[in-house]
Amino acid sequence: MFWIYWDTAWSIIISGIMFTTIVTHPDAEFAEIRAAKQMK
Repeated sequence: MFWIYWDTAWSIIISGIMFTTIVTHPDAEFAEIRAAKQMK
């Protein structure tokens, strides 16, 4: 049962990092999408 709590904690931490990164650097998100589109 203990691993479920860790899994949830990591999900919250990772999504928190992702959210703050997108909020503080919105251009980075668009640059990644643009790069991904050019790759195809």
